[in-house]
Amino acid sequence: MASFSTSSRDIRSDQSTLLAFKAHVTDPHSVLTQNWSMSYPICSWVGISCSSRHHRVTAFNLSAIGLEGTIPPHLGNLSFLVYLDISDNNFYGHMPNELAQLRRLKFINFSNNKLSGSFPSWIGVLSKLQRLSLSNNNFSGLIPDSLYNLSRFGNLHTLMLDSNKFTGRLPENIGNWSKLSFLYLGDNYLQVIPSTSDRPEHRSAIASTTPMLNQFVLKLKRPA
Repeated sequence: MASFSTSSRDIRSDQSTLLAFKAHVTDPHSVLTQNWSMSYPICSWVGISCSSRHHRVTAFNLSAIGLEGTIPPHLGNLSFLVYLDISDNNFYGHMPNELAQLRRLKFINFSNNKLSGSFPSWIGVLSKLQRLSLSNNNFSGLIPDSLYNLSRFGNLHTLMLDSNKFTGRLPENIGNWSKLSFLYLGDNYLQVIPSTSDRPEHRSAIASTTPMLNQFVLKLKRPA
């Protein structure tokens, strides 16, 4: 069992990481300026939740508060983080490689920002990831095999990549991946999947495909 001094030191490390994040981003509505202060316990800061067992930051939810800037690499130091949501802000640039250190992550939502660059292949090492949303950004290029493997052999059940600039072809057997329940790929430059499954319960509902830009939402339905 961790000593009090060790736990105190660890939460101070998380606090330093969050203060570095605060200093890195632009906060036009002063949400963090007014709340993220040494005068308040870190676990009471807006958007932050801590575990009762380890007293470490486990959830980081700063969605829709108007933050601007690049995603700082400091977030990779929040080693107990399970939930990460910075959706509906104005973040731009790439997703830093340091986020690969967050091996406990189960939920990532970076949708509705201005992020760009290639798909971060390091996401494939996040074996506990269950839900990933990068919708409505400017990501481009191929979706890496590491993500397909995570969907097939890991715990990923929801994958939302719609409204980006992804290219390439998806595996034809994607409908057979037992844990993948929802796959959203509309408004990309992906090639149409000719047949996702021979099993009726795995057949996809694909809408709004065009020869130039394949726009579709693929939703896999599982039997009850």
